[in-house]
Amino acid sequence: MPPATTGSRRRMSYDDRHAQLMEAARDFLGREGVDALTPARLAEHAGVTKPLVYQHFGTKAGILVELYREFKGRTYDKLDAAADAAAAEGSAATLASTAQVVADSYLDCVDEESAALPGVSGALSGSAELEQLRQEADVAFSTRCKAALLPFATTGDVTDAAMQAILGAADGIARAYILGTVSLEDGRTTLARVVAAVV
Repeated sequence: MPPATTGSRRRMSYDDRHAQLMEAARDFLGREGVDALTPARLAEHAGVTKPLVYQHFGTKAGILVELYREFKGRTYDKLDAAADAAAAEGSAATLASTAQVVADSYLDCVDEESAALPGVSGALSGSAELEQLRQEADVAFSTRCKAALLPFATTGDVTDAAMQAILGAADGIARAYILGTVSLEDGRTTLARVVAAVV
């Protein structure tokens, strides 16, 4: 995309520019793949100067971290919306239906991002940034799952051990789906069973 002409150029707010660059980064990954991504290539693709990309992200790892964080944020938003819808059912909600909501929300987001996410997480593999992001993601996902599942906990609590089992199953099934060894439907059903079994 060529840069705007001088006559039509206007200064964007930092947040608007960041959103534009994130959209351009997602588009670039879909077209070129993660290996081709550099701050300079992103600047060219977005029609902006290289210093602007460096100001927003710093490095290639910085771009990938932002993309990963954005993906996780969408996962949480979807889980929150689904949990709110389940809560609105009141007494009609069951452990099985709520477990299915958790499984569907998680794996549907993986499905939506399956083209980009493996490359992003793979490119960050072994980095301190990815480890920190995964820890943050685990805490956020666990908090939401606990809130959704707590009304059905027979002991009055969803233990940390139970959450680790759910997280492990979710991660493993997501990877298997991305690799094509399990279908999305089988993954949803199996993850829901795991969630319900450990509560």
